[in-house]
Amino acid sequence: MSQDVINEHTDEKIKDYLSEENIGNSEQLKNADFGEVDGKKKYKSKKVVFAILFLIIVIFLSLSYYMRLKGKQSFDDENVKISIEVPSDITSGKEEFFDIKYENKTNVALSGVKISLFVPKEFLFISSDSKEEAKKEETVITWNLTKISAGEMGSIKVRGKIIGEKDKEYNLNSKISYTPENFNYEFESSDSLSRATAKIMFVPFELLIQAPEEIINGSEIEFTINYKNISKREFDLINIKAQLPSEFEYKSSIPEIIEKKEDSLSWNIENIEPNSDGKLVVKGNINAGEDKEKEIKATLNASEKNSRMLEYVNKSISVAIIEIPINIKQMVNGQEEYSTIKGEELEYKIKFKNQGEENIKGLVINSKIEGLVDFNSLDVINGSYNKEDNKIVWSAFNVPKLALLEVGEEGEVSFKIKVNEYIEVKKADDKNFTINNKVTISSFNFDSGSVSVEKIIASNENIVKLKSSLFVKAKGYFNDDGRIKNKGVIPPEVDKETTYLIHWNLNSLLGDIDNISIVTTLPEGVKWTGNYIKSDGKVSLGDETNGAFTPEEKNDSGDLVIEDISIALEVENNKEEGEEVDENKIKEENFFYNTKSREVVWELPLLEANTGIISPAKEVVFQVSIRPTESDIGKILTIMNEVKATSNDKFTNEEINTYESELTTELPDDYSIGIEEGIVVENSEN
Repeated sequence: MSQDVINEHTDEKIKDYLSEENIGNSEQLKNADFGEVDGKKKYKSKKVVFAILFLIIVIFLSLSYYMRLKGKQSFDDENVKISIEVPSDITSGKEEFFDIKYENKTNVALSGVKISLFVPKEFLFISSDSKEEAKKEETVITWNLTKISAGEMGSIKVRGKIIGEKDKEYNLNSKISYTPENFNYEFESSDSLSRATAKIMFVPFELLIQAPEEIINGSEIEFTINYKNISKREFDLINIKAQLPSEFEYKSSIPEIIEKKEDSLSWNIENIEPNSDGKLVVKGNINAGEDKEKEIKATLNASEKNSRMLEYVNKSISVAIIEIPINIKQMVNGQEEYSTIKGEELEYKIKFKNQGEENIKGLVINSKIEGLVDFNSLDVINGSYNKEDNKIVWSAFNVPKLALLEVGEEGEVSFKIKVNEYIEVKKADDKNFTINNKVTISSFNFDSGSVSVEKIIASNENIVKLKSSLFVKAKGYFNDDGRIKNKGVIPPEVDKETTYLIHWNLNSLLGDIDNISIVTTLPEGVKWTGNYIKSDGKVSLGDETNGAFTPEEKNDSGDLVIEDISIALEVENNKEEGEEVDENKIKEENFFYNTKSREVVWELPLLEANTGIISPAKEVVFQVSIRPTESDIGKILTIMNEVKATSNDKFTNEEINTYESELTTELPDDYSIGIEEGIVVENSEN
C-alpha cells in the first residue's frame, strides 16, 4: 500500500497511531479498529515509547560497563602500589619516622593523586618531607600530588609521636587514589603492605601510687605518688594531676600543690633530668561510708624543650573505706603539726581511743621513725625498740590497756628522740629535710587456733619538717680591700671625720628563704656617706644622697602617695583584676638608706638553700662616717645598731627572725686595728 492510499483512508488519529515500522503493513491496517484510537490504542502507544526509552538506557549502561571493563583490561591497577613502614620499637612521646612508599609500575601516568594516612588518635603529627603540604583532619593525614609518571616511585617520610602505654599496639593504614591519564575513572589502591602496627615498647616515665588497701572512714589518710624519668631525655616540666574521690578533704602535701580544682590536685616539677625521681605526699581526710570502693587516679604530663605538654602515663588504685572503731593521733612537742631545728629533742605522744560499740582485745602499737634523728638518744616509755627493723613496740605486757580496750576508753604511749646535731650538706638538693613517724595499731586474733592472725586496724603518719636557718654577720673595717677607700684617723679624734666600711654577709641552711628584709638604724652622729657596694659587686660612689630613699607619705585623706607611677599602675591593675595586693611582698632586690628613719635596708625576694655552703654568700658593703665631740673622749662609739632580719621559710611557711649585734669603733674583724685604737682621743692638732 502506498503512502497516498494511507493518507486517503485515515484521519489524524490514525496517523498518530502509525509509526515508521508499521507503514506498509497492509494487514494491520485492514484489521485496525479505528474507533478505539482515542482510548486503548493511545495507551498502547505510550507503552511502546516507554519500552523504547528503557531499551536505550539498557544499551547505554551496557556500553558504559563495556567501556569500563575494556578500560580496566587496558589499565592494571594492581601495578600501582603503596606501603607503610613503621619502627619496630616505639618509645612513647619520642619523635619517630614513618615511611609511606608508592610506585606506579604501569605505562600510564597518574593524575589527581591523593595519598592518605589513617592514624590512631594517640598519634601526634609533626611534619613530613613532602613538598606538598599535608592536611590533617582528625585521624586522617592527606597529601595531594599533582602527577605520578609511568614507572615512577617515591616516598613520604612522616615525623610524629605516638603517646601510649607500654605494650599497647596501634594500627596505621595508607591508601592512594588516582585517575589514569586519558581515563575518567578514579581508582584506589591498598593491600596488606599498606597497613602496619606500631607497638609501644618503652615509656619514659614510671608512675606509682601507694595508699593503704583499707582506709578508715572519717580518719586521716596519706598516700604517695612516686614518679621517675627512666629515659635518657631531659624534660623541662612535668605536671602530675591526682583525681580523688569527692569525699576526700585535702589538708596538705609535700611539695605544695599549685592548683586545687574540684576533686583534683596538681603539681609542677621543673627540669627533670634522666634517671631522676621524686615523690608527692598527700594528706587529708575521707568520709565516704562503710564498705565502699574509692579510686585514686594519677596522670603524668610532660614537655620537652619547645614542645607542648603530652600525657605519658596514668595509674589508678582502688581503696576500701571501712569502719574501724580505733582513732589514732600523734602529737609532737604538744602539736599535731610541728617544725624543728637541729639538735632539738622531740617528744612523741601517740593517743588512741576505742570509738566503736565493742571492746577490742589484743592490741599492739608499732612506731617506725625515719629521718635525721639520733637513735642513741631514743627514750621509749613503757615500750621496746627493735634495732633490726627500726621499730618501737608497745604491747599488753607493758601497757595493760592494750590487752582489752573497752568502749570509749582511750590511752597514750610516748617516746623521746633528738634531731641530729650535724646535718650534712653536699649539693644544692640537700634541703627540705623531714622526720617521718608512721604508727600502726594491730589486733591479734588467737581464736583461730594456735597461730595468731595480725590485722592492721589503724594507721597514722606524722611528718616533722626541719626549719631553714638564716644567718646575718656584720663586720666593720677601716682598712678594707680597696674598692671603697676610707679616710680619717685611727684612733678617731675629736672634730675629725673618720669613715668605716660595714659588711653584711648573708647565709642560709637547709631550705629556701624568701621575702627577706634586713634592717639596722644608724646611731645619732653617724652619717650615711653614699658609698656602697651591692650584692652583684657593683661599686656605687657619691654623696649622702646616693642610694638614699625618702619613703612615701600620707596625704590629708590618709592615702599613700606613691611617687613611682609604674608601682601605682601595677597596684591599680591588680585591684581591677581582683588579685590580692600584698604590699609587703618583696619582688626584687633593693638596697637603700631611709633618710627619715635613718635605717639601712637590704631586701631580697629569695635566698636559695645552703647559700654560703654550696654557693657563695650574699654580701653588701656600705660606708658610714663619724665626727667625735669633746664629750666622746675616752669612749668607744657605736657605728651601727643591732641588725634585725625578717624572712619566710618556704618549706615550713614560718617566719624567721634573725639578729646580729651592733658594731663599734673597736672593729674586732679588722686585724690592722689595735685593741685600744677604737677609743676616741683628743684632736692631735690642739
